[in-house]
Amino acid sequence: MLTTRVIIPAVNVDSRSAELHKVNEWALANNLTLNLTKSQEIIFTDQRRKTKFSLPDKIQLLQRVQTIKILGVTFTSNLSVHRPL
Repeated sequence: MLTTRVIIPAVNVDSRSAELHKVNEWALANNLTLNLTKSQEIIFTDQRRKTKFSLPDKIQLLQRVQTIKILGVTFTSNLSVHRPL
């Protein structure tokens, strides 16, 4: 099983499905399996921005989360970072 993180800039939020499709194609070409039921989506927002946007529709099978831990560092959807001491 393949565990990976795909980071897509907010300006490309509409290409999320296409990006996941590309990752899945790469995985298949390399004899790997992308397990969407174990995959997560986090949408980073900047609370300081004056312009607000609505969240995009969820991608089927992906769990949308508010926090994600990468290499022991916890990132929240509002761009705060918590590192263990």
